[in-house]
Parts: sequence; C-alpha cells; structure tokens
Amino acid sequence: MDEDALADDMVLLDDPELTRRSPGEEFALAHARSGAEARVELRAAITDLFPPSRRRPRYTVRHLLRKAVTASDVVSFARETATTSPDGPGAIGVAGVAGTPEARFQAESDTAKVQVIRAAAPVPAEILADPAALAAYVDFRLLVRLGTVENEVLLNGDGGEGILGIARTPGLRYQEPVGGPAETLLAAASSSEWHGGSVDGIVMHPDDWWPLVGRGGRLLRQLADAGVRVARTRRIPAGSAIIGDFWAAATLFEMRRSTIRRPGRGPRGRGVARRRDPRDPRRPPARAFRRRQLREVAE
Repeated sequence: MDEDALADDMVLLDDPELTRRSPGEEFALAHARSGAEARVELRAAITDLFPPSRRRPRYTVRHLLRKAVTASDVVSFARETATTSPDGPGAIGVAGVAGTPEARFQAESDTAKVQVIRAAAPVPAEILADPAALAAYVDFRLLVRLGTVENEVLLNGDGGEGILGIARTPGLRYQEPVGGPAETLLAAASSSEWHGGSVDGIVMHPDDWWPLVGRGGRLLRQLADAGVRVARTRRIPAGSAIIGDFWAAATLFEMRRSTIRRPGRGPRGRGVARRRDPRDPRRPPARAFRRRQLREVAE
C-alpha cells in the first residue's frame, strides 16, 4: 500500500453513521490519528445531532420541513405560482369548488443545484491537543454555529449560491395585527387554511417566544397539542413570524453527508464544517408560504 492510500486509510471512521459516537468524538479520533490533516466524512446531517437537544428539544427551521434523500447534485421539482386568472394556462381549481385560491395556482417544473453551507470556529491549540476537549468543542460550539448559519440560509438566503430563503419567497402574504401577538398568530394560522393549508409550523424570534412562556405558556401548549411546531431563532426579525403548512409545502432534500476538517483543507481552504444544500424554489405561500419547495443537500 502506498503512502497516500495509507494516509487515507488512517482517517476511516469506525462509526460513520454515528450510532455510538458524536460528530465531535469522530473528529477528535481522526485528529488524534492525522493531526492537521484530519478530515471526517459523516453519513448524517450533523445539525440534527447537537447533544443538548436530547434533554431540551429545540426546533430549528429544518425540523419543520419534510425530509427526502438524494444522491444527485441537481434535483428536479415542481412549483406552483399564482396566475392572474382562474382560467390561466395550467391553472387547476379544487374539484368543482369555485373561488378557491388554488384555482389560480399554476404548476411549473424547475431544477435546483446544490449549495454548500459552511461554518467555522477558532480552536485554541490547547484544545486541539486534548481529544476530549476537542470533541466537546466541536459538539457544543461548531455545531451551534453551523445550525445558526443553516437557519440564516433557509430563512434569508438571497439565492446567489442556490437557496432563496423562506422569508424572501415571492408571494408571501401578511397578516395585519389583530389585538396582541397571540391573537395575530392565531389569525394568521386561520387565514392560511383558506389557501388550502393546515398550519403545522411557526418560526419566530426568541424575544417574541419567551413572553408567551411568561404568560403561562398556554398558547404554546395549545399549539403543541394541535401539532404545530415552533422554531425560535435570531435569524428572523423580532416582532415578526413565519406561519405555514411546512410539512406539506416544503421538502428538504439531503445527501446526509457532512464534513468536518481543519482549515486549509479543501478547494477553498477555509471552514471546519460544511453541508451542501440546493437552492430553494418558490411557490405561493399560505399566509407565510404555501406550496413552496425548499431543497437542501448536506455534505
């Protein structure tokens, strides 16, 4: 076996599907073997594997979306756009029901290319020298940063590298304030059902989520009982929320591959963790969005 082959063999994972060890533990093992050349390929979307989520579940944007697996760098999808007339080309109404918004939807096909989502965290030399500390640093610092970047891209991506975020989707509908925040959220949820959806997810800022807890948490419990997941993130402006039928309207296509490496590795020479995601195609939303396709592939 030549030296290059041996070097590659030295970083093969003992637990590539992470059934026994965390992402940080896998990287610490590879780093102990290969030092600065350490690089691990994981068969998982590592933003799902943040250790504290096991004891205090917290939904992120990705947790609101239906998942599918793809092996292709380009995916084909159908999207719906609103026509100006129920009789427009490709418009399909609800069987025999006149006046429904769906009667103005037009189906189209498109493709999406993958996008890499990257995050990095500076690691002190003392941490690099301690496998246990390095594993914890990756699990409790790097994964948090990657999750933050992922939320930002899924919500606010400008489409330049692939994903056009949910908050930038053309055709978003807006709910005017009705009483307090709780009443406005419920009014928006009710309105979305007029467009054929059934709200199952809300994205809101922590500044708006915690006051609901402070009022006894009754609304949050009622939403949970109704099957509505609430993802709180700083990547949406305080005072606003996105409400929609996420599971039916958006599909997250993933390769379920993630890479963790030291800086200086790879074609761009930067970054520690990365995931690959295709751009998100647009569809008319249901109050927040409706019948919209979102594509993400992880590497």
